[in-house]
Amino acid sequence: MKLLQRVLRGLKHELACCRISKTATSHEVYFGEFTQSLKAAISVGGSELGLGMMLFSLAVAVRAERVIEIGRFKGFSTLALASAMRFIDWGWAEPTEALQRPEVDYRKLHEPKERKLYSIDPTPTREAEERIKRNNLSAYVEFINAKSNDVDIDIVADIIFIDGDHTYEGCRRDVETFVPRHLRRDGYFILHDYYGWFDEEGRNNSPIKRVCDEIIASGRHEHILIDTCYPSFMVFRKVDQ
Repeated sequence: MKLLQRVLRGLKHELACCRISKTATSHEVYFGEFTQSLKAAISVGGSELGLGMMLFSLAVAVRAERVIEIGRFKGFSTLALASAMRFIDWGWAEPTEALQRPEVDYRKLHEPKERKLYSIDPTPTREAEERIKRNNLSAYVEFINAKSNDVDIDIVADIIFIDGDHTYEGCRRDVETFVPRHLRRDGYFILHDYYGWFDEEGRNNSPIKRVCDEIIASGRHEHILIDTCYPSFMVFRKVDQ
């Protein structure tokens, strides 16, 4: 009986760790629940853990107010980005000495805002919608169930995550359509799956890499490759108009 009770307590703990509760206000508790939920969201055909952690960290770092996600699948990146928005809303205090940049309106930067993740995907999955609902993040996500080239939204985002159509033409179209029109200057856009489609000689034939290489050659954006040892991703900072 005691053994059964211990097993049941363990199962209860594991289930609790697979969602982010409304009442979790401790940062220590929050990160435990968040990382467990993110780990549980890893699936075949999805993204590696490092991508989710980076998306969360980047969104928090820039205090993202608007984010566009192209490609949702089972909601891994959706969970990471929406969780970041909730964390920002909880708030934190930076030292007064850090508020030194004359071009930044810190009062405006720190004031409460309505934050929203616009998640675009033509093939919605029950897993993604349930994952967001289960983790109490529905208020932060607007599901747009359509092809990215059929979407017309009046949004200028802080971050755009592109992980939808993995053909060269589709990925290139998403970059050319969304980055100029829907990403603010100095905002960030991320392309996932830099590695993949290897041939028999072990050469990387990823169409995403081809798009990344062309963007880099244009010299229009700052960039860095984050090599996770898995599909990996390229982060670009928009520095042109």
